[in-house]
Amino acid sequence: MEFRAPLVVAAPTYNIIDELQAEGDWEILQKYSGFEFNDYAPKAAARTEYQNMMYLERPGCNLCMGNQEKAAKGDTVMATSTRLFQGRVVEDSERKKGESLLASTPVVVLSAILGRIPNMDEYKAAVVGIDLTKFAPPLKNLTSAVRTDAVSY
Repeated sequence: MEFRAPLVVAAPTYNIIDELQAEGDWEILQKYSGFEFNDYAPKAAARTEYQNMMYLERPGCNLCMGNQEKAAKGDTVMATSTRLFQGRVVEDSERKKGESLLASTPVVVLSAILGRIPNMDEYKAAVVGIDLTKFAPPLKNLTSAVRTDAVSY
């Protein structure tokens, strides 16, 4: 798979990585990744320049948290994380304001593959056969923590 823009995947926690590994999804990410973090051999410095490939970064809510990565000043970053406060993920440069754009996971991945934001037809074609609204937490997890004496109607 060819990426025309960098794609940085930072799971929120190590528990999520454990789940991805147990479900076999981490192996799929590794197949397309050009870099995977290694806690036993950490990087000497935070990265600010990226190649057009997928990076599997140390857990954190996005580039700046946990893994201490940032985009270059003045870059445009598209992310699925809501923690896109000004200057947090990308700072302004002398020539251009740093931009942080919020998007869904399919839009972010497709944008990295295309090197630009997809148009509606490209997006629809890319998600054919994917039920984007099917996720539901296991019912057991939802009902085990409910206190019936605390429910009000």
